[in-house]
Amino acid sequence: MSVLEKASDLIDCLGQAGEPVSLAHVRSALAMPKSSTHRLLSELATLGIVRRTHDGRYSLGPRLLYWGEAAAETFDLRAIAEPPMRRLRDEVGESVHLYVREGDTRICIAAVEARHELRPFIQLGRPLPLRVGAAGKLLLAFAEADVLEAELAKALADDDAMPNAPGADLARQLDDAREQRWATSIAEREDGVAAAAAPVVDSTGRVVAALCISSPTTRLTPDRLATVRPALERSAVAVSDLLRRG
Repeated sequence: MSVLEKASDLIDCLGQAGEPVSLAHVRSALAMPKSSTHRLLSELATLGIVRRTHDGRYSLGPRLLYWGEAAAETFDLRAIAEPPMRRLRDEVGESVHLYVREGDTRICIAAVEARHELRPFIQLGRPLPLRVGAAGKLLLAFAEADVLEAELAKALADDDAMPNAPGADLARQLDDAREQRWATSIAEREDGVAAAAAPVVDSTGRVVAALCISSPTTRLTPDRLATVRPALERSAVAVSDLLRRG
Protein backbone atom coordinates (compact mmCIF):
# COMPACT_ATOMS: atom_id res chain seq x y z
CA MET A 1 0.00 0.00 0.00
CA SER A 2 1.36 3.40 -0.98
CA VAL A 3 1.88 6.26 1.49
CA LEU A 4 -0.93 8.15 -0.25
CA GLU A 5 -3.32 5.23 0.25
CA LYS A 6 -2.32 5.01 3.92
CA ALA A 7 -2.89 8.73 4.36
CA SER A 8 -6.30 8.46 2.68
CA ASP A 9 -7.30 5.57 4.96
CA LEU A 10 -6.12 7.54 8.00
CA ILE A 11 -8.20 10.57 7.02
CA ASP A 12 -11.24 8.30 6.50
CA CYS A 13 -10.64 6.78 9.93
CA LEU A 14 -10.61 10.18 11.63
CA GLY A 15 -13.65 11.35 9.69
CA GLN A 16 -15.70 8.29 10.56
CA ALA A 17 -14.78 8.55 14.25
CA GLY A 18 -16.57 11.90 14.52
CA GLU A 19 -14.46 12.91 17.54
CA PRO A 20 -10.77 13.08 18.51
CA VAL A 21 -9.25 9.60 18.88
CA SER A 22 -6.07 8.17 20.30
CA LEU A 23 -3.00 6.94 18.47
CA ALA A 24 -3.92 3.41 19.58
CA HIS A 25 -7.37 3.74 17.99
CA VAL A 26 -5.89 4.80 14.64
CA ARG A 27 -3.21 2.13 14.76
CA SER A 28 -5.77 -0.57 15.48
CA ALA A 29 -8.21 0.64 12.82
CA LEU A 30 -5.51 0.76 10.13
CA ALA A 31 -3.57 -2.31 11.30
CA MET A 32 -0.30 -0.37 11.05
CA PRO A 33 2.78 -0.45 13.32
CA LYS A 34 2.72 2.14 16.08
CA SER A 35 5.84 3.91 14.80
CA SER A 36 4.49 4.18 11.23
CA THR A 37 1.11 5.43 12.46
CA HIS A 38 2.72 8.08 14.67
CA ARG A 39 5.02 9.24 11.87
CA LEU A 40 2.15 9.56 9.39
CA LEU A 41 -0.04 11.42 11.90
CA SER A 42 2.80 13.81 12.69
CA GLU A 43 3.48 14.55 9.02
CA LEU A 44 -0.21 15.18 8.32
CA ALA A 45 -0.46 17.37 11.42
CA THR A 46 2.44 19.49 10.13
CA LEU A 47 0.50 20.01 6.91
CA GLY A 48 -2.69 20.97 8.77
CA ILE A 49 -4.54 17.91 7.45
CA VAL A 50 -4.68 16.40 10.94
CA ARG A 51 -5.03 18.27 14.24
CA ARG A 52 -3.48 17.09 17.52
CA THR A 53 -5.53 18.08 20.55
CA HIS A 54 -4.16 19.23 23.89
CA ASP A 55 -4.60 15.74 25.36
CA GLY A 56 -2.69 14.02 22.56
CA ARG A 57 -5.65 12.80 20.51
CA TYR A 58 -6.13 13.33 16.78
CA SER A 59 -8.92 14.71 14.60
CA LEU A 60 -9.36 16.13 11.12
CA GLY A 61 -7.40 19.34 10.59
CA PRO A 62 -8.34 22.84 9.40
CA ARG A 63 -6.78 22.42 5.96
CA LEU A 64 -9.58 20.00 5.08
CA LEU A 65 -12.12 22.77 5.64
CA TYR A 66 -10.47 24.80 2.89
CA TRP A 67 -10.32 21.80 0.59
CA GLY A 68 -13.93 20.95 1.32
CA GLU A 69 -15.14 24.42 0.49
CA ALA A 70 -13.08 24.47 -2.70
CA ALA A 71 -14.50 21.10 -3.75
CA ALA A 72 -18.03 22.22 -2.95
CA GLU A 73 -17.68 25.30 -5.13
CA THR A 74 -16.79 23.12 -8.11
CA PHE A 75 -19.52 20.57 -7.48
CA ASP A 76 -22.23 21.87 -9.78
CA LEU A 77 -24.87 19.39 -8.68
CA ARG A 78 -24.71 20.54 -5.09
CA ALA A 79 -24.94 24.20 -6.04
CA ILE A 80 -27.84 23.53 -8.40
CA ALA A 81 -29.77 21.40 -5.93
CA GLU A 82 -29.61 23.52 -2.79
CA PRO A 83 -32.30 26.13 -3.65
CA PRO A 84 -34.95 23.48 -4.49
CA MET A 85 -33.83 21.54 -1.41
CA ARG A 86 -34.43 24.56 0.82
CA ARG A 87 -37.88 25.06 -0.67
CA LEU A 88 -38.68 21.39 -0.09
CA ARG A 89 -37.50 21.60 3.53
CA ASP A 90 -39.75 24.60 4.09
CA GLU A 91 -42.70 22.84 2.47
CA VAL A 92 -42.52 19.53 4.33
CA GLY A 93 -40.67 20.68 7.45
CA GLU A 94 -38.14 17.83 7.38
CA SER A 95 -34.45 17.41 6.57
CA VAL A 96 -33.54 17.07 2.90
CA HIS A 97 -30.38 15.36 1.67
CA LEU A 98 -28.81 14.73 -1.72
CA TYR A 99 -26.88 11.49 -2.28
CA VAL A 100 -24.68 10.27 -5.11
CA ARG A 101 -23.24 6.81 -5.63
CA GLU A 102 -19.52 6.19 -5.24
CA GLY A 103 -18.80 2.61 -6.30
CA ASP A 104 -20.58 0.32 -3.85
CA THR A 105 -21.42 3.13 -1.40
CA ARG A 106 -23.43 6.34 -1.33
CA ILE A 107 -22.37 9.69 0.05
CA CYS A 108 -24.35 12.75 1.04
CA ILE A 109 -23.10 15.81 -0.85
CA ALA A 110 -25.68 18.37 0.32
CA ALA A 111 -27.96 18.75 3.32
CA VAL A 112 -30.67 21.19 4.34
CA GLU A 113 -31.60 20.42 7.91
CA ALA A 114 -35.04 20.56 9.46
CA ARG A 115 -35.66 23.19 12.10
CA HIS A 116 -36.84 20.59 14.62
CA GLU A 117 -34.47 19.85 17.49
CA LEU A 118 -35.05 16.12 16.92
CA ARG A 119 -33.74 15.26 13.45
CA PRO A 120 -31.38 12.75 11.83
CA PHE A 121 -27.72 13.71 11.52
CA ILE A 122 -26.02 12.86 8.22
CA GLN A 123 -22.30 13.50 7.84
CA LEU A 124 -21.39 14.96 4.45
CA GLY A 125 -19.02 12.76 2.47
CA ARG A 126 -19.26 9.73 4.76
CA PRO A 127 -19.65 6.45 2.81
CA LEU A 128 -22.91 4.65 3.58
CA PRO A 129 -24.22 1.31 2.28
CA LEU A 130 -26.38 1.09 -0.82
CA ARG A 131 -28.55 -1.84 0.23
CA VAL A 132 -30.28 -0.09 3.13
CA GLY A 133 -32.07 3.24 3.31
CA ALA A 134 -34.34 4.90 0.78
CA ALA A 135 -31.60 6.81 -1.05
CA GLY A 136 -29.25 3.84 -1.11
CA LYS A 137 -31.86 1.50 -2.56
CA LEU A 138 -32.89 4.02 -5.19
CA LEU A 139 -29.31 4.51 -6.36
CA LEU A 140 -28.67 0.76 -6.27
CA ALA A 141 -31.75 0.08 -8.39
CA PHE A 142 -30.11 1.95 -11.28
CA ALA A 143 -26.53 0.75 -10.70
CA GLU A 144 -24.46 -1.52 -12.94
CA ALA A 145 -25.16 -5.25 -12.89
CA ASP A 146 -21.96 -6.18 -11.02
CA VAL A 147 -22.67 -3.68 -8.23
CA LEU A 148 -26.26 -4.90 -8.03
CA GLU A 149 -25.27 -8.56 -7.77
CA ALA A 150 -22.67 -7.86 -5.09
CA GLU A 151 -25.12 -5.87 -2.96
CA LEU A 152 -27.83 -8.50 -3.28
CA ALA A 153 -25.35 -11.08 -2.01
CA LYS A 154 -24.39 -8.83 0.92
CA ALA A 155 -28.06 -8.32 1.76
CA LEU A 156 -28.53 -12.05 2.31
CA ALA A 157 -25.75 -11.96 4.90
CA ASP A 158 -27.09 -8.99 6.89
CA ASP A 159 -27.48 -10.02 10.50
CA ASP A 160 -28.74 -8.64 13.78
CA ALA A 161 -26.65 -5.48 13.31
CA MET A 162 -29.33 -4.32 10.84
CA PRO A 163 -32.48 -6.23 11.85
CA ASN A 164 -34.75 -4.09 9.64
CA ALA A 165 -32.60 -4.36 6.51
CA PRO A 166 -34.43 -5.67 3.41
CA GLY A 167 -32.41 -8.90 3.32
CA ALA A 168 -33.88 -11.40 0.88
CA ASP A 169 -36.61 -8.92 -0.05
CA LEU A 170 -34.10 -6.45 -1.50
CA ALA A 171 -34.42 -7.65 -5.10
CA ARG A 172 -38.19 -7.08 -5.06
CA GLN A 173 -37.79 -3.66 -3.48
CA LEU A 174 -35.27 -2.67 -6.15
CA ASP A 175 -37.67 -3.79 -8.89
CA ASP A 176 -40.33 -1.58 -7.30
CA ALA A 177 -37.90 1.34 -7.09
CA ARG A 178 -37.05 1.04 -10.78
CA GLU A 179 -40.70 0.85 -11.76
CA GLN A 180 -42.02 3.55 -9.44
CA ARG A 181 -38.85 5.72 -9.37
CA TRP A 182 -39.43 6.01 -5.65
CA ALA A 183 -38.09 4.29 -2.53
CA THR A 184 -38.84 4.40 1.18
CA SER A 185 -37.30 2.97 4.32
CA ILE A 186 -38.22 2.70 7.98
CA ALA A 187 -35.43 2.10 10.52
CA GLU A 188 -33.35 0.13 8.00
CA ARG A 189 -29.95 1.69 8.69
CA GLU A 190 -30.70 3.52 11.91
CA ASP A 191 -33.41 2.85 14.47
CA GLY A 192 -36.11 5.50 14.65
CA VAL A 193 -35.38 7.08 11.24
CA ALA A 194 -37.64 6.96 8.18
CA ALA A 195 -36.84 8.23 4.70
CA ALA A 196 -38.13 8.58 1.16
CA ALA A 197 -36.16 9.21 -2.04
CA ALA A 198 -36.77 10.22 -5.64
CA PRO A 199 -34.25 10.22 -8.54
CA VAL A 200 -32.37 13.14 -10.04
CA VAL A 201 -31.52 12.54 -13.72
CA ASP A 202 -29.18 14.20 -16.21
CA SER A 203 -29.85 15.17 -19.83
CA THR A 204 -29.52 11.53 -20.95
CA GLY A 205 -32.05 10.30 -18.42
CA ARG A 206 -29.38 8.63 -16.29
CA VAL A 207 -29.99 8.63 -12.54
CA VAL A 208 -27.14 10.67 -11.05
CA ALA A 209 -28.42 11.32 -7.54
CA ALA A 210 -31.16 10.61 -5.05
CA LEU A 211 -33.07 13.43 -3.37
CA CYS A 212 -34.14 12.28 0.07
CA ILE A 213 -36.37 13.38 2.94
CA SER A 214 -35.52 11.89 6.34
CA SER A 215 -37.09 12.29 9.73
CA PRO A 216 -37.76 10.48 12.99
CA THR A 217 -40.37 7.75 12.50
CA THR A 218 -42.62 9.56 14.96
CA ARG A 219 -43.11 12.30 12.35
CA LEU A 220 -42.51 10.46 9.08
CA THR A 221 -45.03 7.66 9.46
CA PRO A 222 -45.99 5.30 6.60
CA ASP A 223 -49.06 7.45 5.88
CA ARG A 224 -47.00 10.64 5.81
CA LEU A 225 -44.43 9.05 3.51
CA ALA A 226 -47.20 8.87 0.91
CA THR A 227 -48.29 12.43 1.70
CA VAL A 228 -44.86 13.98 1.08
CA ARG A 229 -44.28 12.05 -2.14
CA PRO A 230 -45.66 14.68 -4.58
CA ALA A 231 -43.54 17.45 -3.07
CA LEU A 232 -40.40 15.31 -3.10
CA GLU A 233 -40.95 14.22 -6.69
CA ARG A 234 -41.56 17.82 -7.81
CA SER A 235 -38.31 18.89 -6.21
CA ALA A 236 -36.37 16.02 -7.82
CA VAL A 237 -37.78 17.06 -11.21
CA ALA A 238 -36.82 20.68 -10.51
CA VAL A 239 -33.22 19.69 -9.73
CA SER A 240 -33.12 17.48 -12.84
CA ASP A 241 -34.38 20.35 -15.01
CA LEU A 242 -31.77 22.73 -13.61
CA LEU A 243 -29.05 20.13 -14.15
CA ARG A 244 -30.04 19.63 -17.78
CA ARG A 245 -29.91 23.37 -18.40
CA GLY A 246 -26.36 23.42 -17.13
